[in-house]
Amino acid sequence: MTRVVVLLVACVAVAAESGAQDPVLAGYQQLYAGDLEAAHEHFAGLVAARPGDLAARFGDLMVLEERSDIDAALQPQFERKIDAFISDAERRHSRSATDDEALFYLTGAYLLRAQYRVANDKGVFGAARDGARMKKYAEAYIKRRPEHGDAYLALGVYNYYVDLAPAFFRVIRTLLFLPGGNRAEGLEQIERAYRQGNYFSFLAGLALTEIYGTFESRPDEGLAIGERLAKQYPDNPTPQFVLAALYLSPAIEDYEAAARRYEAVIAREGRRTEARVSRYRARIGLAGARFQQWRLDDAIAALTQIIDAGPHTFRGTVPNALLRRGNYRALLDDPRAIDDARRVKANAAWKDFHKAADQQLAWIENRRRSGESALYAALVPANRLAVAGRWDEAAAIYERLRQQHPTDPQVPFRIGYLTFLRGDMERASTELTPLAEQKSSPSWLRAQALLHVARAHDVAGRRAEAKQLYNRIIDDYERETAAQAARVGLITPYQKRRKVRLNRPSS
Repeated sequence: MTRVVVLLVACVAVAAESGAQDPVLAGYQQLYAGDLEAAHEHFAGLVAARPGDLAARFGDLMVLEERSDIDAALQPQFERKIDAFISDAERRHSRSATDDEALFYLTGAYLLRAQYRVANDKGVFGAARDGARMKKYAEAYIKRRPEHGDAYLALGVYNYYVDLAPAFFRVIRTLLFLPGGNRAEGLEQIERAYRQGNYFSFLAGLALTEIYGTFESRPDEGLAIGERLAKQYPDNPTPQFVLAALYLSPAIEDYEAAARRYEAVIAREGRRTEARVSRYRARIGLAGARFQQWRLDDAIAALTQIIDAGPHTFRGTVPNALLRRGNYRALLDDPRAIDDARRVKANAAWKDFHKAADQQLAWIENRRRSGESALYAALVPANRLAVAGRWDEAAAIYERLRQQHPTDPQVPFRIGYLTFLRGDMERASTELTPLAEQKSSPSWLRAQALLHVARAHDVAGRRAEAKQLYNRIIDDYERETAAQAARVGLITPYQKRRKVRLNRPSS
């Protein structure tokens, strides 16, 4: 849910007006190439030489916002600068409604401030007001300058995601007074920015990579764009991260391909003398990909490398890794899971993570007390065989465990899911439906059972029945991971996963 809100307000506008702005273009190329420090120095120099220039100041703000995401101490500086920038641009626009530069950069500034507010919990209502102002200014600018390809990205992303918002946030548009969007028009605008944009083609391509794969059932096209960007900007890990997310998505579910993307980032970042946050983000991503393959020992090893390295300069990296490792250890019924959560609790500098640690400790205790933990761990080897396509071997283990635990719903759920993986959707629906209605089942199991019954309906072409179940998951199991998948299912029908071409990333 948060990811969609951030993406809704994440795109920012950069004018490409004339050769006189080539120094600004050079700064953005450094930013897109992944050299944040060089981009920072470049824009700082431009602002020093041209302190009143909106283009230079806005570029400086873009870089500062990204730096503040790594170093929270920079947030007050960003807040002061963005507020001053908006005030100056508003004054220029109030003096002349035909000041295209002021109009254009007001669009970008309101989007940038909205992104910052959402990402840092600075007020969703303020972010919504900024989004509405952005839309107004963007439409006014495009009316005056319809030939400017870059100008369509911010408006396109707004139109696309606001139209999808009810599936994710129910009454968000009414509560936040957001102007309506248009999904089809928004997609066309993003595509235009990708084809015709100068400064914005990179950002539009990132958006399309995700949109095509997640919402438009066009994963091959998304992969093609993402791979093109990764090749064009090999030192920027962002395209690799977006590609990995697409490989992990229900549209593809190629977990090994996702892992290779993360490994490529780790290998490239490992050649740097000074560690960047991307190295640790890639290791966390790799752990997630290995978890999807049920290779929990490998996932734990990836997180342990982060914890042992102790990158304390990057906000939240170590406590986040500890809590994830504790989660994976708990799934293996490893008593050391408690140690990880307690280690987070014991560090006063990690107070923002103390609540999550408390919740994890309670979760671990509840699973152990109920007996869920031990059986869940016993199922892991078979789960790994199932996702690897070794279905008969997995089935043999499941049947043995069912004889040992005839009343526990976890085993029939895994058998039903295995039937789903085999492609027998009608039988899978028959096996999973009773588990979804069994009140003694854990809530995560009921939600997952409903999700796969809904997907079986989608594959069979019963869209109305699928949407009914997706809505039920969202209403009844909001805190379960199945709820996010159900929201996506409301937007685009689930399709049985298929093989797509796999290019091994260069490192």
